[in-house]
Amino acid sequence: MINLSTGPVAISPQVMKTLQEAPISHRSPAFKRLYQQTTEFLNEAFQVRQTYLLTGSGTLANEVMLQEIKNKNEKGLILGNGEFGNRLIEQARRHQLQFDTYDVEWGEKFDPEEIKKRLETDVVRWILFCHCETSTGVINDLQAIITLAKSFNVACFADCMSTVGTVPVNLSGVSMATASSGKGLASVPGLAIIFSNIEQNEKKEGPVYLDLSHYAKNDGIPFTISSNLVKALSISIQQKLRGPQFEFIQYYGEQIFTLLNKKEMVPFSNADTKVFTIVQPGQSIMHFTRKMKENKLLVSSESEYLKKRKWCQLAGFGYYQEKELDYVLKVLS
Repeated sequence: MINLSTGPVAISPQVMKTLQEAPISHRSPAFKRLYQQTTEFLNEAFQVRQTYLLTGSGTLANEVMLQEIKNKNEKGLILGNGEFGNRLIEQARRHQLQFDTYDVEWGEKFDPEEIKKRLETDVVRWILFCHCETSTGVINDLQAIITLAKSFNVACFADCMSTVGTVPVNLSGVSMATASSGKGLASVPGLAIIFSNIEQNEKKEGPVYLDLSHYAKNDGIPFTISSNLVKALSISIQQKLRGPQFEFIQYYGEQIFTLLNKKEMVPFSNADTKVFTIVQPGQSIMHFTRKMKENKLLVSSESEYLKKRKWCQLAGFGYYQEKELDYVLKVLS
């Protein structure tokens, strides 16, 4: 099977091999060097001051980011245009944050003028949103929102789960952003990634596991982290971000978009999209997913939000050989 799902994603043989190695202690000098080299590479790749790796999923990364926002004790604005924007809103409510929401229909983009209008109120001190709304594949305008936030002296926080490693991303203008090892960086699931450009203040309450200042005081490693997962990520980010992998996935993503768009199957997508939400009438989506499986292509269709709407998704998040993506184009054609 060629894995075109939104996760877990296709990984390289070199990344797979790291899972067979004997783990090393997270207190050892060798692990500390590996952790430092990996986070420094990510700092440079995404132009941030500090990167933290935590044992957990992307949802954990967002919980940590929300804990940092809560510590500000100020009112904010959360943007929602799909399943994962809505998830941020629900998580924020559980953290008892003070915020307003700006919601638009699934598949629609946010109106910059509407965001500006809401930021003009002096009670809004932070903004939170998904860079790519994975449920539809819509890429929201990160730089435009950063610019707006900066002009109103508002802190900017972004969920970048589906854009880190899949499209060019400069995170120098955000306060904090989140990602996961098991999506666009083409590694094994299990590491939550937090990119930060702000100082972490010590928390007086809440779980210590979510307190990023505790990580900062301990060189990022206060608790056990799997050396296998960190080494897998270290290899995958160099393969994905340094080699030809990134460029040819950009090319094939555009080709996939062109094929699907001609048949009006991807109403929310554009040429930059790397997660394509297939929308078809009636039973034809079942026919499409069956044909994909018959041709050894693995797509996503089991998430509740997909089943509810009778959608499916294919994504270019993983590590691929060029001949595999040639075959994908042939099958889609």
